[in-house]
Amino acid sequence: MIKRCPQHGLFRGELCQCGSAGQVLLDDTKTEQLGRLVAGGLRHFPSDLGLQMDSQGWVDLAKLGQAVSSRHRWADKDLIIALIQSDSKQRYEFRGDRVRARYGHSVDVDLDHPDNSRPLLYYGASEEEADRILEIGIKPASQRYVHLSGTAEKAWHVATFRTGNPKVIQVDAAAAQSSGVKMMKVNDDIVISETIPPIYLSLLSSRDISRQEKP
Repeated sequence: MIKRCPQHGLFRGELCQCGSAGQVLLDDTKTEQLGRLVAGGLRHFPSDLGLQMDSQGWVDLAKLGQAVSSRHRWADKDLIIALIQSDSKQRYEFRGDRVRARYGHSVDVDLDHPDNSRPLLYYGASEEEADRILEIGIKPASQRYVHLSGTAEKAWHVATFRTGNPKVIQVDAAAAQSSGVKMMKVNDDIVISETIPPIYLSLLSSRDISRQEKP
């Protein structure tokens, strides 16, 4: 659910941080419907919505508004803006009159985010995936880039959505980047990367993950 607080602006959920119930812009059902359509248009099937996407993933915001309005009569450009500005995961960004997904593409794009500066990164996987990854490296599957986490704890948490026995692979990002592997910072939690050879990977033990969780 997306609401607007008269004092603090857009927020998701029942109450704003100040306790205000706010004005409802989109209920849960419409938020999900609009979110799926925007994600599809900006990550997976822009041409199906009649959108022209450039090599860096940008599309015209007004055209995206027209596209979603043709599918959902209640939707428009302003609601797309509200959806994106209230998104705590920072999945999208604006530049002038254009908009793009910051990560998660299955279409072929060449993103231009800042270079990663973390020396170590982490990738969550199942036990079976981890064994194979340590042999062949981490490669993009259904998406254009590999998605890495900034902490072992975050990588472990991501992996729990796919498996009951998550494993965490540590990536020597500094060495990989020195050898020419391109890694880009999307936000404080996510770094995207091209294929990472196995020489830069190691499996963390549960004890290692626990140590990193401590301040």
